[in-house]
Amino acid sequence: MRKMILTFDKKSPSKVDEDISIKAICEENDNLEYKFFQGAQGERNLVWKQIRDFSGENECIWKPKEPGEYMLMVQAVDNSSGSTETIRATYEIKGIEEKDSIECKNTVNKLIKNVIIDKTSLIVGEKINLEVLASEEEEVLLYRFWINGKQGWEPLKDYSTENKLTYTTTEVGDGEVLIECKRPSSSDNVDDFTTVRFKVKEQPIIEINSFVCMTENILVGEELVFKVGVNYEKSRTILYKFLKVDLNGRISCIQDYSTKNIVSISEKEKGKYKILCCVRDIFSNKAYDDRAAIIYVVKPYEEIKIRSFSSELSSPQLSGNTIPFKTSVIGGNEILYRYIVEGPVAEDTGYIRSRNFNWESKIEGDYKVILMAKDISFEGDYEDISGLNFKIEKKGEKPVRIIEINPSKTRGCIKGEPINLKVKAEGGTDLKYSFIVYKDGVEKERSNYGVTNWVNFTPEDSGEYQVEVRIIDKYSSREYDAHDYIFFKVKDYEQAEIDYVLLQGKEYYLVGDTIEFEIIAQNTKNILLRYVTKINGHEIEDTGFIKNKYIKVKPKCSGKYTFEIYAKNILCKEDYDVKKEISVYVNEATPVTNTKINIDRDKIIEGQEVTFEVSSEGGKEVCYEFYIMEKGNWVRVQNYSRKNYYTFLPFTSGNYRILVLSKSYYKKVNYEDYADLEFEVRT
Repeated sequence: MRKMILTFDKKSPSKVDEDISIKAICEENDNLEYKFFQGAQGERNLVWKQIRDFSGENECIWKPKEPGEYMLMVQAVDNSSGSTETIRATYEIKGIEEKDSIECKNTVNKLIKNVIIDKTSLIVGEKINLEVLASEEEEVLLYRFWINGKQGWEPLKDYSTENKLTYTTTEVGDGEVLIECKRPSSSDNVDDFTTVRFKVKEQPIIEINSFVCMTENILVGEELVFKVGVNYEKSRTILYKFLKVDLNGRISCIQDYSTKNIVSISEKEKGKYKILCCVRDIFSNKAYDDRAAIIYVVKPYEEIKIRSFSSELSSPQLSGNTIPFKTSVIGGNEILYRYIVEGPVAEDTGYIRSRNFNWESKIEGDYKVILMAKDISFEGDYEDISGLNFKIEKKGEKPVRIIEINPSKTRGCIKGEPINLKVKAEGGTDLKYSFIVYKDGVEKERSNYGVTNWVNFTPEDSGEYQVEVRIIDKYSSREYDAHDYIFFKVKDYEQAEIDYVLLQGKEYYLVGDTIEFEIIAQNTKNILLRYVTKINGHEIEDTGFIKNKYIKVKPKCSGKYTFEIYAKNILCKEDYDVKKEISVYVNEATPVTNTKINIDRDKIIEGQEVTFEVSSEGGKEVCYEFYIMEKGNWVRVQNYSRKNYYTFLPFTSGNYRILVLSKSYYKKVNYEDYADLEFEVRT
């Protein structure tokens, strides 16, 4: 843009209420818009007032209402390039009786070369950054910044050598910043100025698009994790607030507005609950931008299911034999079992805690053995039921019986690694063994009956395996004489196990001490560890999963430090394999002890001052409170303060006692230690 010239149709000075034509002439005036200002001297600063807003007309009529010295300013903006050009001139207005004696002074004294703004279109809450580029001829200039607000031009930053400004937008609409510039030696309020414009838009609408409970089994006493998802840009900061409605309809806040979109709770009672989540942008001036609720039902325990119910001896068996029954039941908190035998001789154990039942068969016949299972808190007859038929024949030889099954391992089974099973049995004349492998309830392989009482099987895939051991006597006509099951959970990797957490052997931790602990785990190279640090139940740090097995923490405040340690194999696709937790109490200082009172003289005389000085050990910023017993009455003579001495002026002779209470300043107790002393005042 070329240089502009400012002209007037009347010479300065002119008179009040006269129309004065102001014209800005520019050699290249294509695609330009012009804005006209008048400046009048206020109490301290030059007060600017808009004559006409931006338009394509380069001429404006100005009609001054008051006499005085004015500064007229025209700002031109090139719409194609965004560049600006500003020119100003002084003009004098006299009253009607005054004569026109002063000519108009048209000055073009450019100090501001350009203004760089990082963006002109913003969203509420975003910041704009301005940098003023001054004329290269000037070494030091002063800059002042204004914002066009509801009350006109409002100050942002007074004159300083800083040529940069960062401003946070708070309102929607068109914004404008005025930049004034002057030399340090100038006696004028403003030597040069310019303005920059920008637009502020509303924040995009925030909507909750998901609200789910991430805990599979919603049970009493279990950690329930809820997660909220919203549609928002990653550059925005979203705050989440969670409210819970309990069984009685009471509402409590479980998390005030924060950036955490995951909240965890634990319920102590079964029932129906509701959680309400409110979300808003950090710069939103609304109570919330969107909200959603989730209703969840808390069960007292996991549903009870009978996985297996079997006898160690196959049917038929001989009368007089004791037939052991075994069961595997999952779920519940405290499971009760009831065994009912229906047949020629009926039997009912009632509900008992034993999962094993030994049935003594007495008379031959057809029987049905029924198992009922329920939790101790369940009021109905049963929660799950299973039964099997059994035939008892006349007594014969000693029955075949499995004594025990010894697997090489039941935990930490990995696909591709062999598992060995050895069986110990008794009875019969010549026993033979068969092994059947099931995966997820489907038979995978089977070995024919043979004299070998052991087997090796290698799981090829991860999952839950069940191995059935069958034993038959050589002369038996049955499918099997005895059988039993053993279960294995096979994974793709070796599950992480934390053997020990070696904590530094200190009984008492203070603020500033170092808390050190080391994790001892097998298969260390393939294990990742995550450390979550909490102070008084509030999470302050989460390392995420890392390789480090050694942690050092230097506490900066007192309280209960809880360290949750999660371990998992690097191949683990779940949240973690194992979790351990340790707690350490950190104190602000050691307790105040060994408080002593010293007197600055051997003899205490009536009418003469005596000073009692107190010393103690331990504590932090120890404070003292003094009491004097005079004539059998205690009187507090000095409240708690850091002052560790008290000067006493006895007016009468006699026997006195002094009591000093001591405590650390931060301790919310009456005292931690005390000392008292009897003394005599003589005439």
